[in-house]
Amino acid sequence: MNHKLLTTERTDIFVQNKELVDKMCFYYKINGTHLSRWEPLRSDDYYSVSEVTKRLDSALNSFEEGQSVQLAALDKNNSAVIAVCNFTNIVRGPFQACFLGYSISKECEGKGYMQEILTVAIEYMFRHLGLHRIMANYIPSNVRSGKLLDKLGFEREGVAKSYLEINGQWADHILTSLIFSSEKITN
Repeated sequence: MNHKLLTTERTDIFVQNKELVDKMCFYYKINGTHLSRWEPLRSDDYYSVSEVTKRLDSALNSFEEGQSVQLAALDKNNSAVIAVCNFTNIVRGPFQACFLGYSISKECEGKGYMQEILTVAIEYMFRHLGLHRIMANYIPSNVRSGKLLDKLGFEREGVAKSYLEINGQWADHILTSLIFSSEKITN
């Protein structure tokens, strides 16, 4: 499988691309309900093979153009997507920053996978892409996400009222960021 970017002890991490279409469709199918409380409303078409393929093509193009790094973490057998993390809206110049979004399969929740995946992905963004700041925002009721970001060193910067429309309703979000520091990143 092409486009392998990173590895962890328990996963292989790939740049999202159309070779992953079947695995990504399955990930969305089995996790649609689980993820719906944290995502915008999705039409049935969003999960179709053609729409997933379009998004995967776009993700690869965006990666090649330096605009985003959208990743899929697969188990070591490369049989299933267990998590997704997307570093989007990369801004260069004096800002050198991006936004982080992520999700994990219901069956892998609470087992340390997301921290393992994000640790190496964040290091890649700082060390290899030279970013200075990664921003991640979460709904206050998403306690797991808040704890994960805290463990990763993200600092709370405030609350944005009615920030994003999630699951059909405008939701406040806690704003956090992680600033590059060579002491925070492993060598």
